[in-house]
Amino acid sequence: MSEIKRAVICFIYTEKIKSDLILTAGLLEGLKGMGDADVVGAEKLMVAYFNALIGEVNIAANASGVEGFKEVNVKLEDAIRQTKQHNYVNAAKLVSEAISITTTKGHLAAQTLREKGLI
Repeated sequence: MSEIKRAVICFIYTEKIKSDLILTAGLLEGLKGMGDADVVGAEKLMVAYFNALIGEVNIAANASGVEGFKEVNVKLEDAIRQTKQHNYVNAAKLVSEAISITTTKGHLAAQTLREKGLI
């Protein structure tokens, strides 16, 4: 695969996953303000969303070859455990760490594309 093609694929997937992770952080914020009656169902939906996101990260890892996506999945699996324990602050911290990993992994691809005048 050419350097440019690999950089484009990596850039697209890291940006998509980063966007999804930012949305995830917002959803976790919403859990903090919920009452006991609402939080049980909301947590179930949050866990379902996390699992769907893990699936997306797996697709991104396979398509892009970015090893860092495995680290992102570990963070998301830990965030699921924290969410199930009602520890939304720790879950949000883990999502933040996943955002950082994703941003770092996409940086090299973005740099390559900038050097080629593509972004």
